[in-house]
Amino acid sequence: MDFRRGGQLDERRRRVLMDEIASPTEADSPQSALAAAGGSAKGPVRAYGPAVLSERQPKVTELLPVRPLLFLTLVLLGLTGIAAIEAIHIHVVTLPQSEGAVYLKSLDVRERGSLAAWYSSALLAGAVGLALVIFGIRAHRVDDYRGRYRIWLWASVALAWLSLDAATAVHDAIGLVLTLLAGKQALGGNLNAICALTWIVLYGVLFGTLGLRLAIEVWSSLASFAMLALAGLLYVVSGLMELRLLAIDMPLVSAVAQSTIAMAAHVTLAAAIGLYARQVYLDAQGRLKVHIDPDQKKPKNKSRAKLKVVKSDKSADDVEPSKTAVAAKPSGGIRFGGSNPAPSGPLAKAGASISKAELSSQDADDEDEEDDEDAGFGGQQLSKSERRRLKKLARRDQQRRAA
Repeated sequence: MDFRRGGQLDERRRRVLMDEIASPTEADSPQSALAAAGGSAKGPVRAYGPAVLSERQPKVTELLPVRPLLFLTLVLLGLTGIAAIEAIHIHVVTLPQSEGAVYLKSLDVRERGSLAAWYSSALLAGAVGLALVIFGIRAHRVDDYRGRYRIWLWASVALAWLSLDAATAVHDAIGLVLTLLAGKQALGGNLNAICALTWIVLYGVLFGTLGLRLAIEVWSSLASFAMLALAGLLYVVSGLMELRLLAIDMPLVSAVAQSTIAMAAHVTLAAAIGLYARQVYLDAQGRLKVHIDPDQKKPKNKSRAKLKVVKSDKSADDVEPSKTAVAAKPSGGIRFGGSNPAPSGPLAKAGASISKAELSSQDADDEDEEDDEDAGFGGQQLSKSERRRLKKLARRDQQRRAA
């Protein structure tokens, strides 16, 4: 049997259903947002929803490449960017010279303010952000009493300066100023070579010292240490090529090799800082895996062990009478009012049956109590096992007399 439905009624039901789906819940309603913000429904309505609140915004640490696959992907993207810039440079240089060649200087890696300079500056700026994240996390380490985390603040300042230098080539101006202050005539030689040598030596001393300090800091992460060492090696090679100590006869190959090595050094430096930022974040979150060697010998416990005395089948008559008399002698000053009625120590000699099970470490209070008891033997120089055996025998003698 076919039931007919009204078109307007079905349309109305459809609109009501869509309104119910699109309507916000009680937690996301404007009234609840106003109540959470301390406002009132009668006052002005907020233009943004509760999702804009600070507690719902993503944190800076969530941008760290924690997953190894993501980190490897970012490194490969960085290397791909270098290959793309060098390919564009080679294509531009090999074009026939024309009147419009002046407009393509921004694609030449040898020019200032080129695409390669921007890319290097962006890489170093990203390293600045990573260094600041490490500084923010390491500042909360409880065992850093000397404040070694402050090195990352200095590292962020140095990386910011290198980012500026990569974009503007301000190192040439610094080398020229220092050369003129030292006196060009006194030095002699080519001015360009002297300026290059001046700023390279200055940068090598300042940033080399900072790099050694960072190498000590990141030593706990072998991957980060290896990447930092590789970045330092690439910077040294780039400096030698700048001084023409590693010269290549072909101009195109020389320009491509020098710019590629410099940008690869920037990528490696950013990767080293990113690896250490990842380790610091995982360590702070308690997610860092610690490898324990099961074959490693455990440290010896210097505290003395305490043995539990069990009941003996032997009677007190089996013990020598002379030793029992010495233990029961009142003038000896032996005290038996300790908190632990059972004596402790190694295995006693004759007349005692001691179980070797149930060993436990002795605390400082028991040691102080034993020192006080040692003073009560009338100045007799006895071993530890003999003193404890005498206390046990005296206690048994008291129990026998009481019975």
